[in-house]
Amino acid sequence: MNKIHKFEKVLVNLGWVFIILLITGYVLRDIFNIGSIILIKQGLMLNISIIILFLFNVIKTTIINSSNLYSEKLFMIFRYTEAVILNIVTINFYEGIEAAILLIPLIFLTLHRGIKAGYTLLAFSAVLKFAYLITDFIWLKSSIPDYRLFTYDLFKITCLYFILAVMLRMSSAVYNSSIRNEMENARLVIELGEKYEQLEVAQDEIKSQYHRLMETNHKLEDTNRRLTSSIAEFYTLQQISEAIGSILDINDLLNFVNDVIIGVMGVNYSTIVLLDHRKNRLKVQFTNIRNKEDLAVLNDNINCKLLLDILENGKPVMENSVIPEKFDFIRTRKIGSFICLPLSSKSRKFGLTLIEHKNINTFDEDNLRLLTTIGKQVSMAIENAELYANLQDLATIDGLTGVHNRVYFHQKFEEEFNAARTLGYDLTLVILDIDKFKKFNDTYGHLFGDVVLKSVAQTVKNNLRSTDTIARFGGEEFVILLPRTSIEEGIEKVEDLRLKIENNIIKDNLIAVSVTASFGISCFPDISVNQVELIRDADNALYKAKECGRNCFKVAAPVYKGRN
Repeated sequence: MNKIHKFEKVLVNLGWVFIILLITGYVLRDIFNIGSIILIKQGLMLNISIIILFLFNVIKTTIINSSNLYSEKLFMIFRYTEAVILNIVTINFYEGIEAAILLIPLIFLTLHRGIKAGYTLLAFSAVLKFAYLITDFIWLKSSIPDYRLFTYDLFKITCLYFILAVMLRMSSAVYNSSIRNEMENARLVIELGEKYEQLEVAQDEIKSQYHRLMETNHKLEDTNRRLTSSIAEFYTLQQISEAIGSILDINDLLNFVNDVIIGVMGVNYSTIVLLDHRKNRLKVQFTNIRNKEDLAVLNDNINCKLLLDILENGKPVMENSVIPEKFDFIRTRKIGSFICLPLSSKSRKFGLTLIEHKNINTFDEDNLRLLTTIGKQVSMAIENAELYANLQDLATIDGLTGVHNRVYFHQKFEEEFNAARTLGYDLTLVILDIDKFKKFNDTYGHLFGDVVLKSVAQTVKNNLRSTDTIARFGGEEFVILLPRTSIEEGIEKVEDLRLKIENNIIKDNLIAVSVTASFGISCFPDISVNQVELIRDADNALYKAKECGRNCFKVAAPVYKGRN
Protein backbone atom coordinates (compact mmCIF):
# COMPACT_ATOMS: atom_id res chain seq x y z
CA MET A 1 0.00 0.00 0.00
CA ASN A 2 2.83 2.42 0.79
CA LYS A 3 4.36 1.76 -2.64
CA ILE A 4 1.23 2.59 -4.73
CA HIS A 5 0.56 5.50 -2.42
CA LYS A 6 3.95 6.93 -3.39
CA PHE A 7 3.27 6.19 -7.08
CA GLU A 8 -0.03 8.04 -6.85
CA LYS A 9 1.57 11.08 -5.24
CA VAL A 10 4.14 11.22 -8.05
CA LEU A 11 1.36 10.98 -10.68
CA VAL A 12 -0.66 13.70 -8.93
CA ASN A 13 2.39 15.99 -8.89
CA LEU A 14 3.03 15.26 -12.57
CA GLY A 15 -0.63 15.99 -13.25
CA TRP A 16 -0.29 19.41 -11.63
CA VAL A 17 2.89 20.04 -13.65
CA PHE A 18 1.07 19.02 -16.84
CA ILE A 19 -1.90 21.29 -16.05
CA ILE A 20 0.44 24.22 -15.30
CA LEU A 21 2.29 23.63 -18.58
CA LEU A 22 -0.98 23.60 -20.53
CA ILE A 23 -2.16 26.83 -18.91
CA THR A 24 1.30 28.39 -19.44
CA GLY A 25 1.12 27.39 -23.13
CA TYR A 26 -2.20 29.17 -23.55
CA VAL A 27 -0.88 32.30 -21.82
CA LEU A 28 2.29 32.39 -23.94
CA ARG A 29 0.30 31.85 -27.13
CA ASP A 30 -2.10 34.70 -26.41
CA ILE A 31 0.55 37.14 -25.17
CA PHE A 32 3.11 36.63 -27.87
CA ASN A 33 0.60 35.62 -30.58
CA ILE A 34 2.53 32.44 -31.26
CA GLY A 35 0.97 30.07 -33.72
CA SER A 36 -0.74 27.12 -32.22
CA ILE A 37 1.36 24.78 -34.29
CA ILE A 38 4.31 25.45 -32.05
CA LEU A 39 2.74 24.19 -28.83
CA ILE A 40 -0.73 22.70 -29.13
CA LYS A 41 -3.64 22.62 -31.49
CA GLN A 42 -6.73 24.58 -30.69
CA GLY A 43 -10.02 22.99 -29.85
CA LEU A 44 -12.99 23.28 -27.55
CA MET A 45 -12.54 19.65 -26.50
CA LEU A 46 -9.05 20.46 -25.23
CA ASN A 47 -10.34 23.20 -22.97
CA ILE A 48 -13.00 20.93 -21.56
CA SER A 49 -10.44 18.15 -21.10
CA ILE A 50 -8.12 20.46 -19.17
CA ILE A 51 -10.94 21.37 -16.81
CA ILE A 52 -11.79 17.67 -16.37
CA LEU A 53 -8.10 16.86 -15.75
CA PHE A 54 -7.93 19.64 -13.15
CA LEU A 55 -11.00 18.36 -11.32
CA PHE A 56 -9.72 14.78 -11.54
CA ASN A 57 -6.38 15.81 -10.02
CA VAL A 58 -8.19 17.62 -7.22
CA ILE A 59 -10.19 14.44 -6.48
CA LYS A 60 -7.05 12.30 -6.48
CA THR A 61 -5.26 14.73 -4.18
CA THR A 62 -8.16 14.64 -1.69
CA ILE A 63 -8.34 10.84 -1.70
CA ILE A 64 -4.56 10.38 -1.38
CA ASN A 65 -4.41 12.73 1.60
CA SER A 66 -7.00 10.49 3.28
CA SER A 67 -5.17 7.19 3.56
CA ASN A 68 -8.32 5.40 4.73
CA LEU A 69 -10.04 5.99 1.35
CA TYR A 70 -7.16 5.02 -0.94
CA SER A 71 -6.81 1.39 -2.06
CA GLU A 72 -5.43 -0.87 -4.79
CA LYS A 73 -8.78 -0.79 -6.55
CA LEU A 74 -8.80 3.01 -6.68
CA PHE A 75 -5.27 2.90 -8.10
CA MET A 76 -6.53 0.88 -11.10
CA ILE A 77 -9.64 3.06 -11.51
CA PHE A 78 -7.45 6.15 -11.57
CA ARG A 79 -5.24 4.67 -14.30
CA TYR A 80 -8.12 3.82 -16.63
CA THR A 81 -9.75 7.17 -15.91
CA GLU A 82 -6.45 8.89 -16.76
CA ALA A 83 -6.31 6.87 -20.02
CA VAL A 84 -9.72 8.25 -21.02
CA ILE A 85 -8.93 11.86 -20.00
CA LEU A 86 -5.43 11.89 -21.51
CA ASN A 87 -6.69 10.44 -24.78
CA ILE A 88 -9.14 13.33 -25.00
CA VAL A 89 -6.55 15.89 -23.93
CA THR A 90 -3.86 14.66 -26.32
CA ILE A 91 -6.12 14.60 -29.38
CA ASN A 92 -4.95 18.09 -30.24
CA PHE A 93 -1.30 17.35 -29.36
CA TYR A 94 1.39 16.28 -31.74
CA GLU A 95 2.31 12.61 -31.69
CA GLY A 96 5.60 12.98 -29.76
CA ILE A 97 3.98 14.96 -26.97
CA GLU A 98 1.01 12.61 -26.93
CA ALA A 99 3.28 9.55 -26.61
CA ALA A 100 5.19 11.11 -23.70
CA ILE A 101 2.00 12.00 -21.83
CA LEU A 102 0.37 8.59 -22.35
CA LEU A 103 3.57 6.75 -21.44
CA ILE A 104 3.82 8.06 -17.86
CA PRO A 105 0.75 6.29 -16.27
CA LEU A 106 1.47 3.19 -18.38
CA ILE A 107 5.01 2.95 -17.02
CA PHE A 108 3.83 3.46 -13.40
CA LEU A 109 1.18 0.75 -13.84
CA THR A 110 3.71 -1.61 -15.41
CA LEU A 111 6.21 -1.01 -12.60
CA HIS A 112 3.52 -1.77 -10.05
CA ARG A 113 1.41 -4.56 -11.62
CA GLY A 114 3.65 -5.93 -14.36
CA ILE A 115 3.71 -6.02 -18.17
CA LYS A 116 0.33 -7.69 -18.46
CA ALA A 117 -1.47 -4.88 -16.62
CA GLY A 118 0.49 -2.35 -18.70
CA TYR A 119 -0.47 -3.98 -22.01
CA THR A 120 -4.11 -4.15 -20.92
CA LEU A 121 -4.19 -0.43 -20.19
CA LEU A 122 -2.30 0.23 -23.42
CA ALA A 123 -4.86 -1.80 -25.37
CA PHE A 124 -7.69 0.06 -23.66
CA SER A 125 -6.06 3.37 -24.59
CA ALA A 126 -5.51 2.17 -28.17
CA VAL A 127 -9.18 1.14 -28.49
CA LEU A 128 -10.19 4.61 -27.34
CA LYS A 129 -7.78 6.19 -29.80
CA PHE A 130 -8.94 4.09 -32.74
CA ALA A 131 -12.58 4.64 -31.78
CA TYR A 132 -12.03 8.40 -31.77
CA LEU A 133 -10.17 8.19 -35.09
CA ILE A 134 -12.97 6.24 -36.76
CA THR A 135 -15.63 8.50 -35.25
CA ASP A 136 -13.75 11.59 -36.36
CA PHE A 137 -13.23 10.12 -39.84
CA ILE A 138 -16.90 9.35 -40.23
CA TRP A 139 -18.65 12.29 -38.53
CA LEU A 140 -16.29 15.15 -38.02
CA LYS A 141 -14.03 15.46 -41.03
CA SER A 142 -16.35 15.81 -44.04
CA SER A 143 -19.10 14.10 -45.86
CA ILE A 144 -16.55 12.82 -48.34
CA PRO A 145 -14.07 10.54 -46.51
CA ASP A 146 -10.38 11.12 -47.13
CA TYR A 147 -9.04 7.56 -47.08
CA ARG A 148 -5.45 8.57 -47.56
CA LEU A 149 -5.54 10.82 -44.51
CA PHE A 150 -7.37 8.15 -42.51
CA THR A 151 -4.79 5.55 -43.53
CA TYR A 152 -1.98 7.93 -42.60
CA ASP A 153 -3.50 8.69 -39.18
CA LEU A 154 -4.11 4.99 -38.61
CA PHE A 155 -0.47 4.25 -39.41
CA LYS A 156 0.77 7.01 -37.08
CA ILE A 157 -1.39 5.75 -34.22
CA THR A 158 -0.28 2.17 -34.86
CA CYS A 159 3.37 3.25 -34.79
CA LEU A 160 2.74 5.33 -31.68
CA TYR A 161 1.25 2.44 -29.75
CA PHE A 162 3.89 0.06 -31.07
CA ILE A 163 6.53 2.40 -29.65
CA LEU A 164 4.59 2.57 -26.38
CA ALA A 165 4.39 -1.26 -26.31
CA VAL A 166 8.19 -1.50 -26.82
CA MET A 167 8.83 1.04 -24.08
CA LEU A 168 6.47 -0.87 -21.75
CA ARG A 169 8.43 -4.04 -22.50
CA MET A 170 11.59 -2.20 -21.55
CA SER A 171 10.01 -0.91 -18.36
CA SER A 172 8.80 -4.45 -17.61
CA ALA A 173 12.46 -5.43 -17.26
CA VAL A 174 12.69 -2.92 -14.46
CA TYR A 175 9.50 -4.37 -12.99
CA ASN A 176 10.86 -7.93 -13.22
CA SER A 177 14.10 -6.81 -11.68
CA SER A 178 12.13 -5.05 -8.97
CA ILE A 179 10.06 -8.19 -8.39
CA ARG A 180 13.20 -10.28 -8.17
CA ASN A 181 14.72 -7.79 -5.80
CA GLU A 182 11.56 -7.78 -3.73
CA MET A 183 11.51 -11.57 -3.71
CA GLU A 184 15.18 -11.64 -2.82
CA ASN A 185 14.59 -9.00 -0.17
CA ALA A 186 11.60 -10.96 1.09
CA ARG A 187 13.73 -14.11 1.16
CA LEU A 188 16.48 -12.22 2.97
CA VAL A 189 13.92 -10.76 5.35
CA ILE A 190 12.57 -14.26 6.02
CA GLU A 191 16.09 -15.60 6.49
CA LEU A 192 16.96 -12.65 8.68
CA GLY A 193 13.75 -13.24 10.61
CA GLU A 194 14.64 -16.88 11.01
CA LYS A 195 18.17 -15.93 12.02
CA TYR A 196 16.76 -13.36 14.41
CA GLU A 197 14.42 -15.94 15.88
CA GLN A 198 17.32 -18.36 16.13
CA LEU A 199 19.37 -15.64 17.78
CA GLU A 200 16.51 -14.89 20.16
CA VAL A 201 16.20 -18.58 20.97
CA ALA A 202 19.98 -18.81 21.38
CA GLN A 203 19.94 -15.64 23.48
CA ASP A 204 17.13 -17.00 25.62
CA GLU A 205 19.04 -20.25 25.97
CA ILE A 206 22.20 -18.34 26.88
CA LYS A 207 20.23 -16.29 29.40
CA SER A 208 18.69 -19.44 30.78
CA GLN A 209 22.08 -21.12 30.96
CA TYR A 210 23.53 -17.97 32.51
CA HIS A 211 20.80 -17.90 35.15
CA ARG A 212 21.30 -21.61 35.79
CA LEU A 213 25.04 -21.04 35.96
CA MET A 214 24.58 -18.14 38.37
CA GLU A 215 22.19 -20.22 40.45
CA THR A 216 24.65 -23.10 40.43
CA ASN A 217 27.46 -20.69 41.28
CA HIS A 218 25.45 -19.32 44.22
CA LYS A 219 24.75 -22.85 45.36
CA LEU A 220 28.44 -23.73 45.03
CA GLU A 221 29.41 -20.60 46.95
CA ASP A 222 26.90 -21.43 49.65
CA THR A 223 28.06 -25.05 49.71
CA ASN A 224 31.67 -23.91 49.80
CA ARG A 225 30.90 -21.50 52.63
CA ARG A 226 29.09 -24.18 54.58
CA LEU A 227 31.84 -26.69 53.79
CA THR A 228 34.52 -24.24 54.94
CA SER A 229 32.52 -23.57 58.07
CA SER A 230 32.02 -27.30 58.62
CA ILE A 231 35.73 -27.97 58.14
CA ALA A 232 36.56 -25.22 60.64
CA GLU A 233 34.01 -26.63 63.05
CA PHE A 234 35.27 -30.15 62.51
CA TYR A 235 38.87 -29.03 63.08
CA THR A 236 37.84 -27.16 66.23
CA LEU A 237 35.93 -30.11 67.60
CA GLN A 238 38.78 -32.43 66.67
CA GLN A 239 41.22 -30.23 68.56
CA ILE A 240 38.97 -30.21 71.59
CA SER A 241 38.41 -33.98 71.35
CA GLU A 242 42.14 -34.57 71.18
CA ALA A 243 42.62 -32.24 74.14
CA ILE A 244 39.98 -34.14 76.11
CA GLY A 245 41.85 -37.36 75.39
CA SER A 246 45.31 -36.00 76.19
CA ILE A 247 44.81 -33.30 78.84
CA LEU A 248 43.70 -34.96 82.05
CA ASP A 249 43.91 -31.90 84.27
CA ILE A 250 40.61 -30.07 84.15
CA ASN A 251 42.19 -26.64 84.61
CA ASP A 252 44.59 -27.14 81.71
CA LEU A 253 41.73 -28.45 79.57
CA LEU A 254 39.42 -25.51 80.26
CA ASN A 255 42.24 -23.05 79.62
CA PHE A 256 42.89 -24.74 76.26
CA VAL A 257 39.17 -24.71 75.32
CA ASN A 258 38.93 -21.03 76.20
CA ASP A 259 41.85 -20.23 73.88
CA VAL A 260 40.27 -22.31 71.06
CA ILE A 261 36.95 -20.46 71.34
CA ILE A 262 38.72 -17.10 71.11
CA GLY A 263 40.74 -18.20 68.06
CA VAL A 264 37.97 -19.94 66.12
CA MET A 265 35.05 -17.61 66.78
CA GLY A 266 37.09 -14.40 66.63
CA VAL A 267 35.56 -12.92 69.76
CA ASN A 268 36.99 -10.21 71.99
CA TYR A 269 36.38 -12.00 75.28
CA SER A 270 35.75 -15.59 76.34
CA THR A 271 35.08 -16.65 79.90
CA ILE A 272 34.45 -20.05 81.46
CA VAL A 273 32.51 -19.93 84.71
CA LEU A 274 32.21 -23.01 86.98
CA LEU A 275 29.67 -23.73 89.71
CA ASP A 276 31.00 -24.24 93.22
CA HIS A 277 28.60 -26.94 94.42
CA ARG A 278 29.51 -26.49 98.08
CA LYS A 279 28.61 -22.79 98.04
CA ASN A 280 26.15 -23.05 95.13
CA ARG A 281 27.76 -20.01 93.51
CA LEU A 282 29.36 -19.29 90.15
CA LYS A 283 33.05 -18.56 90.00
CA VAL A 284 35.15 -17.26 87.08
CA GLN A 285 37.54 -20.07 86.24
CA PHE A 286 39.21 -18.82 83.04
CA THR A 287 38.96 -15.55 81.10
CA ASN A 288 41.07 -13.44 78.77
CA ILE A 289 39.88 -10.22 80.41
CA ARG A 290 43.03 -8.53 81.71
CA ASN A 291 41.76 -5.15 82.88
CA LYS A 292 41.52 -5.33 86.69
CA GLU A 293 38.46 -3.10 86.89
CA ASP A 294 36.58 -5.08 84.22
CA LEU A 295 37.58 -8.34 85.88
CA ALA A 296 36.39 -7.10 89.27
CA VAL A 297 33.02 -6.07 87.80
CA LEU A 298 32.68 -9.49 86.17
CA ASN A 299 33.52 -11.33 89.41
CA ASP A 300 31.17 -9.16 91.47
CA ASN A 301 28.21 -9.68 89.13
CA ILE A 302 28.78 -13.20 87.85
CA ASN A 303 25.99 -14.49 90.09
CA CYS A 304 23.36 -12.17 88.59
CA LYS A 305 19.84 -13.47 87.97
CA LEU A 306 20.28 -13.75 84.18
CA LEU A 307 23.30 -16.06 84.36
CA LEU A 308 21.84 -18.13 87.20
CA ASP A 309 18.61 -18.57 85.21
CA ILE A 310 20.59 -19.69 82.14
CA LEU A 311 22.37 -22.28 84.28
CA GLU A 312 19.14 -23.39 85.89
CA ASN A 313 17.07 -23.59 82.67
CA GLY A 314 19.87 -25.08 80.60
CA LYS A 315 18.96 -22.86 77.62
CA PRO A 316 21.56 -20.62 75.90
CA VAL A 317 20.99 -16.89 75.35
CA MET A 318 22.19 -15.01 72.24
CA GLU A 319 22.03 -11.20 72.38
CA ASN A 320 23.10 -9.27 69.24
CA SER A 321 22.13 -5.78 70.31
CA VAL A 322 23.42 -5.35 73.85
CA ILE A 323 22.43 -2.44 76.06
CA PRO A 324 25.28 -2.45 78.65
CA GLU A 325 23.10 -0.90 81.36
CA LYS A 326 20.87 -3.99 81.33
CA PHE A 327 23.72 -6.39 82.09
CA ASP A 328 25.77 -5.61 85.19
CA PHE A 329 28.55 -8.09 84.37
CA ILE A 330 29.55 -6.12 81.21
CA ARG A 331 28.64 -2.57 82.14
CA THR A 332 32.27 -1.34 82.07
CA ARG A 333 33.05 -2.93 78.71
CA LYS A 334 31.75 -1.88 75.29
CA ILE A 335 30.06 -5.14 74.34
CA GLY A 336 27.72 -5.26 71.33
CA SER A 337 26.91 -8.99 71.22
CA PHE A 338 27.26 -11.98 73.48
CA ILE A 339 26.32 -15.66 73.78
CA CYS A 340 25.96 -17.36 77.15
CA LEU A 341 25.83 -21.16 77.07
CA PRO A 342 25.22 -23.50 80.03
CA LEU A 343 27.68 -26.33 80.67
CA SER A 344 25.78 -29.33 81.99
CA SER A 345 25.17 -33.04 81.67
CA LYS A 346 22.03 -35.04 82.30
CA SER A 347 22.85 -35.34 85.95
CA ARG A 348 24.86 -32.24 86.82
CA LYS A 349 25.30 -28.54 86.12
CA PHE A 350 28.92 -27.48 85.76
CA GLY A 351 28.80 -23.78 84.86
CA LEU A 352 28.65 -21.39 81.88
CA THR A 353 30.58 -20.32 78.80
CA LEU A 354 30.33 -16.60 78.05
CA ILE A 355 31.67 -15.22 74.74
CA GLU A 356 31.50 -11.51 73.93
CA HIS A 357 32.14 -9.28 70.93
CA LYS A 358 32.34 -5.49 70.78
CA ASN A 359 30.34 -5.26 67.52
CA ILE A 360 26.56 -5.68 67.28
CA ASN A 361 24.89 -8.38 65.16
CA THR A 362 28.00 -10.55 65.31
CA PHE A 363 26.56 -13.96 66.11
CA ASP A 364 24.16 -16.19 64.19
CA GLU A 365 22.58 -19.61 64.57
CA ASP A 366 25.68 -21.33 63.17
CA ASN A 367 27.83 -19.74 65.90
CA LEU A 368 25.32 -20.83 68.52
CA ARG A 369 25.22 -24.35 67.12
CA LEU A 370 29.02 -24.63 67.12
CA LEU A 371 29.30 -23.24 70.63
CA THR A 372 26.57 -25.64 71.80
CA THR A 373 28.53 -28.57 70.38
CA ILE A 374 31.70 -27.31 72.06
CA GLY A 375 29.75 -26.88 75.30
CA LYS A 376 28.59 -30.50 75.18
CA GLN A 377 32.14 -31.69 74.70
CA VAL A 378 33.42 -29.45 77.48
CA SER A 379 30.70 -30.71 79.82
CA MET A 380 31.64 -34.26 78.93
CA ALA A 381 35.30 -33.41 79.53
CA ILE A 382 34.54 -31.94 82.96
CA GLU A 383 32.55 -35.02 83.88
CA ASN A 384 35.30 -37.30 82.61
CA ALA A 385 37.91 -35.28 84.49
CA GLU A 386 35.94 -35.64 87.69
CA LEU A 387 35.61 -39.38 87.09
CA TYR A 388 39.32 -39.58 86.41
CA ALA A 389 40.04 -37.61 89.57
CA ASN A 390 37.82 -39.98 91.52
CA LEU A 391 39.62 -42.96 90.04
CA GLN A 392 42.92 -41.33 90.92
CA ASP A 393 41.63 -40.83 94.44
CA LEU A 394 40.55 -44.45 94.64
CA ALA A 395 44.02 -45.49 93.53
CA THR A 396 45.85 -43.15 95.88
CA ILE A 397 43.46 -42.80 98.83
CA ASP A 398 43.31 -45.27 101.67
CA GLY A 399 39.80 -46.65 101.65
CA LEU A 400 39.47 -46.77 105.45
CA THR A 401 40.98 -43.53 106.69
CA GLY A 402 40.42 -41.24 103.70
CA VAL A 403 44.06 -40.09 103.59
CA HIS A 404 46.60 -41.04 100.91
CA ASN A 405 47.96 -44.57 100.76
CA ARG A 406 51.55 -45.73 100.77
CA VAL A 407 51.78 -45.92 96.96
CA TYR A 408 50.87 -42.27 96.62
CA PHE A 409 53.23 -41.35 99.44
CA HIS A 410 56.26 -42.81 97.68
CA GLN A 411 55.40 -40.91 94.46
CA LYS A 412 54.88 -37.68 96.36
CA PHE A 413 57.95 -38.25 98.47
CA GLU A 414 60.05 -38.64 95.32
CA GLU A 415 58.69 -35.35 93.89
CA GLU A 416 59.06 -33.38 97.12
CA PHE A 417 62.56 -34.65 97.84
CA ASN A 418 63.82 -33.83 94.34
CA ALA A 419 62.25 -30.38 94.57
CA ALA A 420 63.80 -29.75 98.02
CA ARG A 421 67.21 -30.82 96.80
CA THR A 422 66.95 -28.81 93.56
CA LEU A 423 65.51 -25.64 95.06
CA GLY A 424 67.45 -25.90 98.32
CA TYR A 425 64.68 -25.85 100.90
CA ASP A 426 64.07 -28.00 104.01
CA LEU A 427 61.85 -31.09 103.92
CA THR A 428 60.68 -32.51 107.23
CA LEU A 429 59.33 -36.05 107.45
CA VAL A 430 57.27 -37.30 110.43
CA ILE A 431 56.16 -40.87 111.25
CA LEU A 432 53.45 -41.30 113.87
CA ASP A 433 52.10 -44.43 115.49
CA ILE A 434 48.91 -44.75 117.57
CA ASP A 435 49.84 -45.90 121.02
CA LYS A 436 48.55 -49.30 122.23
CA PHE A 437 46.28 -49.64 119.19
CA LYS A 438 46.04 -53.45 119.63
CA LYS A 439 44.45 -52.85 123.02
CA PHE A 440 41.59 -50.93 121.41
CA ASN A 441 41.05 -53.71 118.91
CA ASP A 442 41.07 -56.37 121.59
CA THR A 443 38.88 -54.40 124.02
CA TYR A 444 36.32 -52.76 121.71
CA GLY A 445 36.67 -54.80 118.54
CA HIS A 446 38.11 -54.16 115.12
CA LEU A 447 35.21 -51.94 114.05
CA PHE A 448 35.96 -49.50 116.81
CA GLY A 449 39.64 -49.80 115.92
CA ASP A 450 38.72 -48.61 112.42
CA VAL A 451 36.91 -45.64 113.99
CA VAL A 452 40.08 -44.79 115.92
CA LEU A 453 42.17 -44.90 112.73
CA LYS A 454 39.73 -42.65 110.87
CA SER A 455 39.53 -40.16 113.74
CA VAL A 456 43.31 -39.83 114.16
CA ALA A 457 43.84 -39.56 110.36
CA GLN A 458 41.20 -36.82 109.99
CA THR A 459 42.49 -34.93 113.04
CA VAL A 460 45.95 -34.77 111.53
CA LYS A 461 44.68 -34.00 108.01
CA ASN A 462 42.48 -31.14 109.21
CA ASN A 463 45.46 -29.47 110.88
CA LEU A 464 47.89 -29.61 107.94
CA ARG A 465 48.60 -27.06 105.23
CA SER A 466 47.43 -27.63 101.67
CA THR A 467 51.04 -28.27 100.66
CA ASP A 468 51.52 -30.90 103.37
CA THR A 469 50.82 -34.58 102.79
CA ILE A 470 49.62 -37.35 105.15
CA ALA A 471 49.51 -41.00 104.12
CA ARG A 472 48.81 -44.29 105.86
CA PHE A 473 52.17 -46.00 106.18
CA GLY A 474 51.24 -49.27 107.92
CA GLY A 475 48.52 -50.70 110.14
CA GLU A 476 48.33 -47.87 112.67
CA GLU A 477 51.26 -45.86 111.36
CA PHE A 478 50.99 -42.62 109.32
CA VAL A 479 53.68 -40.61 107.57
CA ILE A 480 53.63 -36.83 107.15
CA LEU A 481 55.58 -34.73 104.61
CA LEU A 482 56.14 -31.06 105.51
CA PRO A 483 57.77 -29.21 102.55
CA ARG A 484 59.66 -25.95 103.20
CA THR A 485 59.63 -26.75 106.94
CA SER A 486 62.75 -26.60 109.12
CA ILE A 487 63.35 -29.02 112.00
CA GLU A 488 62.33 -26.35 114.53
CA GLU A 489 59.08 -25.65 112.65
CA GLY A 490 58.50 -29.39 112.33
CA ILE A 491 58.89 -29.92 116.11
CA GLU A 492 56.38 -27.15 116.76
CA LYS A 493 53.89 -28.63 114.30
CA VAL A 494 54.28 -32.18 115.70
CA GLU A 495 53.74 -31.00 119.26
CA ASP A 496 50.52 -29.27 118.16
CA LEU A 497 49.32 -32.44 116.44
CA ARG A 498 50.19 -34.57 119.48
CA LEU A 499 48.07 -32.39 121.73
CA LYS A 500 45.14 -32.35 119.25
CA ILE A 501 45.16 -36.18 119.12
CA GLU A 502 45.42 -36.49 122.86
CA ASN A 503 42.54 -34.07 123.52
CA ASN A 504 40.23 -35.59 120.91
CA ILE A 505 37.48 -37.78 122.42
CA ILE A 506 36.53 -40.61 120.07
CA LYS A 507 32.94 -41.71 120.38
CA ASP A 508 31.07 -44.62 118.86
CA ASN A 509 27.68 -45.47 120.28
CA LEU A 510 28.31 -46.02 124.01
CA ILE A 511 32.10 -45.97 123.73
CA ALA A 512 34.04 -42.73 124.35
CA VAL A 513 37.82 -42.88 124.66
CA SER A 514 40.90 -40.80 123.93
CA VAL A 515 44.10 -42.01 122.32
CA THR A 516 47.68 -40.83 122.10
CA ALA A 517 50.37 -41.12 119.48
CA SER A 518 54.14 -41.26 119.30
CA PHE A 519 56.16 -39.33 116.68
CA GLY A 520 59.56 -39.70 115.05
CA ILE A 521 60.99 -36.65 113.21
CA SER A 522 63.78 -36.20 110.69
CA CYS A 523 64.72 -33.37 108.30
CA PHE A 524 66.58 -32.94 105.02
CA PRO A 525 69.29 -31.74 104.76
CA ASP A 526 70.07 -30.88 108.39
CA ILE A 527 69.78 -34.48 109.68
CA SER A 528 69.31 -36.86 106.73
CA VAL A 529 71.19 -36.56 103.46
CA ASN A 530 68.99 -38.73 101.19
CA GLN A 531 65.54 -40.28 100.91
CA VAL A 532 66.46 -43.60 102.49
CA GLU A 533 68.11 -41.97 105.51
CA LEU A 534 65.19 -39.53 105.89
CA ILE A 535 62.67 -42.39 106.32
CA ARG A 536 65.05 -44.54 108.32
CA ASP A 537 66.01 -41.73 110.71
CA ALA A 538 62.38 -40.80 111.32
CA ASP A 539 61.48 -44.45 111.89
CA ASN A 540 64.34 -44.89 114.39
CA ALA A 541 63.25 -41.73 116.20
CA LEU A 542 59.71 -43.18 116.44
CA TYR A 543 61.02 -46.31 118.14
CA LYS A 544 62.92 -44.12 120.64
CA ALA A 545 59.68 -42.25 121.39
CA LYS A 546 57.88 -45.54 122.09
CA GLU A 547 60.74 -46.68 124.29
CA CYS A 548 60.50 -43.42 126.19
CA GLY A 549 56.92 -44.07 127.29
CA ARG A 550 54.88 -43.10 124.18
CA ASN A 551 52.75 -39.94 123.66
CA CYS A 552 55.87 -38.02 122.77
CA PHE A 553 58.13 -37.20 119.81
CA LYS A 554 61.78 -37.85 119.19
CA VAL A 555 64.07 -36.18 116.64
CA ALA A 556 66.67 -38.16 114.77
CA ALA A 557 69.45 -35.79 115.94
CA PRO A 558 70.83 -36.70 119.42
CA VAL A 559 70.85 -33.04 120.49
CA TYR A 560 67.06 -32.95 120.59
CA LYS A 561 65.37 -34.72 123.48
CA GLY A 562 61.83 -35.89 123.42
CA ARG A 563 59.09 -35.28 125.94
CA ASN A 564 58.40 -37.92 128.60
